[in-house]
Amino acid sequence: MVIRFRDYGKRLSDFEQEILVRCPQCERIAKILTLNSEQSSLCSIKRITCHHCSYTKQQPKDGNRKAALLLWQNNYGNKRNSSYEILEHFFGLPLWLQISCCGQVLWAYNEAHLNFLESYVQSKLREHLPDEPLGWHNGSLASRLPRWIKVTQHREKVLQKIQQLKHRL
Repeated sequence: MVIRFRDYGKRLSDFEQEILVRCPQCERIAKILTLNSEQSSLCSIKRITCHHCSYTKQQPKDGNRKAALLLWQNNYGNKRNSSYEILEHFFGLPLWLQISCCGQVLWAYNEAHLNFLESYVQSKLREHLPDEPLGWHNGSLASRLPRWIKVTQHREKVLQKIQQLKHRL
């Protein structure tokens, strides 16, 4: 039986309603939630809450994400650092779901994002469908995944690491 993946144009921003991060106070799992989900991702207000230590912080209303976004972008160029971690771009906190895999960092925002990655990696037939308003384009998350995740030779290792990340939930 061939496992099939159909790319319906999901974007990374589709998984930003809930982002799991490491709490800056107690180092345990915390959640970044979108307060006004009816607005676009760029205008939405985010709040981090930790159920372990009651840490709470909300993004300023002016949406001042510039410092955190610069920190997030610089994070990709800082591979020399032995404690290399992927940071989310709203508060600049390390993602909870990240692990070293095939010489890279495999990461996900939440369980839905992990399930998306798992279904993509385990599929042997990957179909890309045209978007209704945009037609054919490469803006979807599946088309933007790095090559090391897509290649067949890494399939088993990536799936194994995804299972390890699921045990952290």
